[in-house]
Amino acid sequence: MTIKLITFDLDNTLWHTDPVIVRAEQTLWSWIQTQYPHVAEQFTLDSLQALKAEVANQQPQLRHKLSQLRLAFLSQLFQRCGYTQKEAEILAQQGFVEFIKARNDVELFPEALNMLQILQQDYQIIALSNGNADLKAIGIDHFFEAHFHAENVPQPKPHKDMFIAALQHTGVLVEECIHIGDHPEQDIHAAKRLGIHTIWANVLNASWPASIPPADHEILHLNQLPALVKRY
Repeated sequence: MTIKLITFDLDNTLWHTDPVIVRAEQTLWSWIQTQYPHVAEQFTLDSLQALKAEVANQQPQLRHKLSQLRLAFLSQLFQRCGYTQKEAEILAQQGFVEFIKARNDVELFPEALNMLQILQQDYQIIALSNGNADLKAIGIDHFFEAHFHAENVPQPKPHKDMFIAALQHTGVLVEECIHIGDHPEQDIHAAKRLGIHTIWANVLNASWPASIPPADHEILHLNQLPALVKRY
């Protein structure tokens, strides 16, 4: 059956995420140090992460809703430093703006743009991500028909909600869809359970866990994708 829909994970599939998050955390910390030094005197970068984990434990419903969790954690940070709840929420919004701007300053993997341009000509493309990347801020939203993520569906991957949302949005059957991602469980195993074709984007040269059935195909470079998809 002809492929009509390609769903893409984002983080560590189209760009390397870890250094981006490290840089974004440092950007937020530098903003706190510069704008609110009395807050920085009471915390360190490590204790900020501990506070975020504490808030996640207190509000488990936010654990996978990363933007809401960060706002809640920043609000808690400022409240603990003597601000009222209303003041803290305003400052949390300001801090989040600093963080998310840096979080969306990503460097796409080589060939990512060219690959998306080629695939867009023949297929519908939808992003499925547990992260809080903003496709418009990154500058690639025009390649995607939709973006389903942990903030706008009930449950994150490996739950089926994002995949079902993409299929319902397009009216495409499972056998007409390919999912491409880096994570063995959240991307590949989750999609395969629904009968969706899978391609493991192993751009970071990871090892596949023996406990999880393999993807239908593996690529090491994104420029391998167009030819591989056309083989279906």
